[in-house]
Amino acid sequence: MLIAFILTLIFHLFYFYKALKDSKINEQASLAAVQKAQLQAVKDQLDPHFLFNSLNVLTSLIEENPENAQDFTTGLSRIYRYVLEQKEKDVAALEDELIFAKRYVDLLKMRFEDSVSLNIDIQDTANLYLLPLSLQLVLENAVKHNIISKQKPLSIFISKTKTHLIIENTLQLKNKLSNRKGVGLDNIKYRYELITTDKIKIEQVNHRFKI
Repeated sequence: MLIAFILTLIFHLFYFYKALKDSKINEQASLAAVQKAQLQAVKDQLDPHFLFNSLNVLTSLIEENPENAQDFTTGLSRIYRYVLEQKEKDVAALEDELIFAKRYVDLLKMRFEDSVSLNIDIQDTANLYLLPLSLQLVLENAVKHNIISKQKPLSIFISKTKTHLIIENTLQLKNKLSNRKGVGLDNIKYRYELITTDKIKIEQVNHRFKI
C-alpha cells in the first residue's frame, strides 16, 4: 500500500506539474498573440498617416510650384512602395532606412528648397536594425512642428553610438504646435515598448531637439 501511495503521489505530482507548465505555455502564447496584434495595429497607422501628410505636402506644391508637384508625385510613388514593403517587417536595416530618409528629405526640398538640410555622420551600418519607418516619422515630426524658412532653415543631423541612433534638429517651434508631440513619436514609443524594455530618450536643450 505504501508503494502504491508513493506511485500515486508521483503520478499526481507529475500531472499537476505538466498542467502548470502547459498553462504557462498557453498564457505566454496568448500574451504573444495579444502583443503581436497590438504591434500590427500600431504599424497599420503608418500607411494612412504617411499618405495623409504626403498629400498635404502635394496640395501645397500644386498651389506653389506645379512643376515640382509633378516630380513630387513621381518620388512619392517610389517612397510609398518602400512603405508598403516595410509594413510586414518587425525590423528594418539601418542602411535601408537611411536611404529612405535621404529620399524623403529630397521630397521635402521640393517644397522648402534650401530651407531643409540633412546631415548623416554614420560610417558603418552593417548588422544594425531599427523599427521600420521610425526614422522617417522622426523627420516628419521635425518638419511638422518647426518653422521652416530661408530665415530659419531646419537642419537635421543623424549619428549613432554603439547602441543608439541619434536624430537632432534645430528647434524653432510653431506656436500652435509647441506643446504637442504628434502621432509619430507616440507611435515609435509604443512600438518600442512592445518589443523591448529599452526606452527611447527625448531631449530638448538650447534650441535643439534630440531623440
